Amino acid sequence: MNTVPAYAEINRFAHALTNWPQQYDQITPGRFDGKLQDVSTGSVRLFRETMNQSVAQHTCTPANTISLLIPLMERPQCEDARGFAADAITLLPYQSDFFFVGPRHTDYLVIALDTQQLQQQLCPVDYHTLQSQQQSQRIIGSRHDLPALRQTTTHWLNTLIALNTGRAGDLVDDLIDDQLVKQQKHIEHQLISLTCELFGHHTDSGNVHWQPLPGRYRQLVKDCHDLALSPEGSSATLLELSQWLNVPQRTLRYSFEKAAGVSPNQYLRAAKLNAARREIIQSDLPIGSVAANQGFYHGGYFGQQYKAMFGETPRQTRQRRRGISAV
Repeated sequence: MNTVPAYAEINRFAHALTNWPQQYDQITPGRFDGKLQDVSTGSVRLFRETMNQSVAQHTCTPANTISLLIPLMERPQCEDARGFAADAITLLPYQSDFFFVGPRHTDYLVIALDTQQLQQQLCPVDYHTLQSQQQSQRIIGSRHDLPALRQTTTHWLNTLIALNTGRAGDLVDDLIDDQLVKQQKHIEHQLISLTCELFGHHTDSGNVHWQPLPGRYRQLVKDCHDLALSPEGSSATLLELSQWLNVPQRTLRYSFEKAAGVSPNQYLRAAKLNAARREIIQSDLPIGSVAANQGFYHGGYFGQQYKAMFGETPRQTRQRRRGISAV
């Protein structure tokens, strides 16, 4: 069995995925538990992220990369407005900022293809087909056998990790290095062929239905997020945010419900607590000053909300960062 790195600190987890800039904000309260599997071979990178809490993900997809997100969780269903659906494959935007809020118990696998290497591996027609689709985020409809796809891609991920770490058991009993390379190459080509097949269905037979991902709700949530964490918006009420963004309060509330699954107040309080946690970890500012920077002016309330969200006090977070045992 492969060992999967586990992370109890959400910021360490966000930074564990190399060459994929991202920031994570924990939205639902409770101790965070994240797991990451990540492997690359040739022109393909496969990684799987599992999180037990709802997390707002701010990421920038890498340049020269086509990325497909395959959901591995069956329930709860994820609103398309959040950025991906639990019953479809999502084509992530190309070299772009991307924001979405995953539900509790998010579990997904991403196939990331290097377009520069793909150009040398594919015929011009297949390469052009992939290139022409990578500028926008869309959902591939669920007529494709998603359960089988989940099982197959998860198996390939585990096999590649086992091969790369030399712990594949029976898989490598009598194989020499050059056979291992062949097996890795075989899986790499299977993943490329799978991606071409998905795009090919869309362009040739029409068996796969593509739909634009709803973006307005997520954009409003992100705009509120950015404004609430800015110096001028740290103490803003929902009424003020609505006025500044020139959006009716009802629309804002509905946007948070669809894109984040929580109320605006719950989401923005969580976002500010996450910002405070990063500041506690990264700076030596007094905890009271950190709280005030995020619009928390009552120390007792801040400490109560912080512990409810992260399962520890602000002081314990700082002590752990310094390597001191928290009492």
